[in-house]
Amino acid sequence: MTKLTQAHGNWVAGEDRFWDREHEIDLFIQSLDEGANLHIVAQRRIGKTSLMREVSRRIEDRYICLHVDLQTAQTAEDLIVELSVATHPHKSLWHKTREVFSNIFGQAVGSIESLEIDEVTVKIRDGLLGGNWQAKGNRLLAALATSEKPIVIFMDEVPILVNRMLKGADYQMTPERVEATDQFMSWLRKNSLAHQGKICFVVTGSIGFEPILRQARLSATINHFEPFEIEPWDAETAMGCLQALANNYGVTFEEGAPERVTERLNSCIPHHVQMFFSHIYKMSKKRGDMACRVEDVDEVYEKYMLSSKGHAELSTFEVRLKMMVGDEMLPFILDLLTEAALAGRLSAKALAFYRTEHDLDGSEGRDKTREVIDILEHDGYLRQRPEGYVFVSFLLRDWWKRRFGFGFSIASEREG
Repeated sequence: MTKLTQAHGNWVAGEDRFWDREHEIDLFIQSLDEGANLHIVAQRRIGKTSLMREVSRRIEDRYICLHVDLQTAQTAEDLIVELSVATHPHKSLWHKTREVFSNIFGQAVGSIESLEIDEVTVKIRDGLLGGNWQAKGNRLLAALATSEKPIVIFMDEVPILVNRMLKGADYQMTPERVEATDQFMSWLRKNSLAHQGKICFVVTGSIGFEPILRQARLSATINHFEPFEIEPWDAETAMGCLQALANNYGVTFEEGAPERVTERLNSCIPHHVQMFFSHIYKMSKKRGDMACRVEDVDEVYEKYMLSSKGHAELSTFEVRLKMMVGDEMLPFILDLLTEAALAGRLSAKALAFYRTEHDLDGSEGRDKTREVIDILEHDGYLRQRPEGYVFVSFLLRDWWKRRFGFGFSIASEREG
């Protein structure tokens, strides 16, 4: 009887917490063994970071795995800093990093080793100010490539870094920003090709990489990365996860209850499946009745899954959209999603209506509209159907209704 521990935190790994994905893991490791550089393509909360951590755990006897989180990174220099610091736990790599930045530390090895990691970070960052980050980055990667074991560099939130480099705090792409981003992506391409077989790069993020680069006409700069797509769980896998969790926490699913969970979600994103179970478990414990019926699933969905209190993480969808399109286009994209949520679809007629409403009728407006639709499709908000664009996730659709639906009139009502 399979048991599974509930997931807490930003990522999970290990046999008692990481569920399924065996096929994806095998393909992932095979690609790394063949020397591929990978670009993970998936919706938010699909488990990209968890997959990287689990792959890292399984190959750590053959590879040195470095994890670089660029969530707060603003510049290319920040990437060099974070990569340098990521070598610190690995004695052989840290020695190589020290040699690259010997002019920065300027002290005996013993003194360097006594520094706290925050102090190391500050020193490397200060040493890069006003310097040539490309040259330092080239030296660092060349040094790492001499490692006895091949290295995999997992870089999370690269799209966020690139988006900030392109648009700045004012969400405006300028020729200077596009040029700087092009230089960064070209540098990454050059090094990923130069060290093939010694270093594999894996990039991913919580916003779509390709739509960002397309906006700046830089799509070709990621062609050397092999797309690695991760789909939501199918219903059978999601129900297997629910049952494994139930086995561990004493919950009894009555007939039709697991199926009802997958019906309410429609898109079985792993984080949402586990969050659903967490609410079922807490409600069952509170009631003193560990049996979960279909009506209990519906109650949990309406009362907890869609709750504004328990659903701060869904609010990040709005934040990520603003990050992608900026203040100018955000009202347009919010209108499109609210229309799709309330009307059940975003029809061609409704899309044309909102384009006119937001003064996007000209050729430039059509281009901006296409960029918006690309983002919504790529990042898993909407999917095109014969009747129009519809929400992929019923959870996100129903939450969107509650968040933005009050007082909103759909296009057919406004036109009428």
